[in-house]
Amino acid sequence: MKKLPSLLIILVLTLHLLSCSKKDDPATSALCDEFVIINNDMFKNRLDDDGTGRNGFEIISAEFIEDCLVIGILTGGCTGDTIEMDLVDAGRVSETSVLQRDLNLFIDNTELCNAIVGKTMSFDLTPLRTQNKEITLNLERWDGQLIYAY
Repeated sequence: MKKLPSLLIILVLTLHLLSCSKKDDPATSALCDEFVIINNDMFKNRLDDDGTGRNGFEIISAEFIEDCLVIGILTGGCTGDTIEMDLVDAGRVSETSVLQRDLNLFIDNTELCNAIVGKTMSFDLTPLRTQNKEITLNLERWDGQLIYAY
């Protein structure tokens, strides 16, 4: 009969440990596909081209839907399903009359087809918020500035 409480404690502890998530798991957004990445080193040093020429793209749309920046691109590929996109912030706020942040979009395209495909992805901008109610975003490869109001 003494084995039952010990077994119950071991079972509860085991279930508790299995239900915990790892801290290394990437954060996920409830509203958007991905979070913006704030990393100055990546912003400055990540190459646009991996030497294959497949990572070229054109931004064709950029719009806000709530706290998400939805970016549409055109690039070479087959279906666009395997193309990955990262929106990287420079990790600094330019303190001009209006606060500004610099963003760059990077893609990883391993598709080997010669068709032109479109891909759209949304990025959660809440990590970019300041105490102001809006911030100007300067997105590389996009004409004009984007005003993120929150």
